[in-house]
Amino acid sequence: MDVPYWGGITLVLLANSKAPNGFQNDLHALNTCGRKRILTKKFSPRRRCKTELSSREVPFKSPLYIDDREFYANGKTRDISTSSPRYSEESFSSRVRKEWKPSQAHSVCTLRHANDEAVVLLDEEEPDVVEPRQQAHHMVESTKATKIYFPSRDDPEAVEIYYSDMESLAPEAYLSSTIMNFYIRHLQQRKSPADGERCDYHFFNTYFYSKLKEAVFSKQNEKEALFVKLRRWWKGVNIFEKAYIFLPIHESHHWSLVIICIPDKEDQLGPIILHLDSLRLHSSSSLFGTMEKFLIEEWKFLRQGVVADYPFADKIWENLPQRIDDYIIPVPQQGNDYDCGLFVLFFMERFIAVVHERLKKKDLTMFGRKWFKPEEASRMRRIIRDILEEKFKNPRDK
Repeated sequence: MDVPYWGGITLVLLANSKAPNGFQNDLHALNTCGRKRILTKKFSPRRRCKTELSSREVPFKSPLYIDDREFYANGKTRDISTSSPRYSEESFSSRVRKEWKPSQAHSVCTLRHANDEAVVLLDEEEPDVVEPRQQAHHMVESTKATKIYFPSRDDPEAVEIYYSDMESLAPEAYLSSTIMNFYIRHLQQRKSPADGERCDYHFFNTYFYSKLKEAVFSKQNEKEALFVKLRRWWKGVNIFEKAYIFLPIHESHHWSLVIICIPDKEDQLGPIILHLDSLRLHSSSSLFGTMEKFLIEEWKFLRQGVVADYPFADKIWENLPQRIDDYIIPVPQQGNDYDCGLFVLFFMERFIAVVHERLKKKDLTMFGRKWFKPEEASRMRRIIRDILEEKFKNPRDK
């Protein structure tokens, strides 16, 4: 069976009921899978050549998929592997195998006319190329592996962020620790004293609380050693000199926030512990107990050294364990189970924006269920993503 050659395209008509002239007259369209097409009025432009096989779907079957059957113009087939003398020694598919070279990228296309005639096109001129889907896959994987350091690689508390970490900012996704810590550092950078002004805020990252619990509830003979290690988290910082200490809490797949407030000396108050929970899921009493033990252990440690000028009256400082107050703060509640991380970050942002000095008891009235609209916190998902997208476009460090 001769294989006609037309315009650089090897054209195979598998039909024995039509003469070559009849084939030429009945050809309505020629489509070479994305290359230049020749169309007639009888062939609708909406009908496209379907690539039966491609290297990304069946990478090693391109011409070998053609079986040993002869296609008639009416769509019927018969086995030609043994019934036809012409193909007794080698079938059509085996002949194709011999003619096909691995270095050539073949695409097999089937055109079917209105009268259901089949024309198989073998394109032998396509160069070796990486399939678009494979290229896209490599690009996506490469993008996911891109990382930045915030605020910079040289910062000892820099957060390492991969582009793939932003998947937790997708709709209805739970925020990861990486994203939480990025925005916490973002808030910390905004409050840093660039002009020499004293910074009265201290932020612990999302990993601190689990380490704190381990130290607080350890055996007495292990507690001192564990707190020595724990103090590395606030090395060089006297937490009793700070106005506010933020601790994000993650337990039972939920985020909430603890804020430790150190009031003015003139208010004759000890530390105040606030708990803000947008689902009221965490046990406030358990958290308060952990935070009180934390403050008492640090108080014991600091009393062994030189007495500093703490923002407490002497009688308050001497009896600090008995002067710690705690409050469960009523806050707007989230309307779903996945925005808790966003609410924690928004609690911090709103608190910093409203409270500029050390907390006074009268300031506690600013909280409430109408403190802000819940959708404002949920909107943080898009805001954080936009900030990160910009940083990945213009990174300081990679």
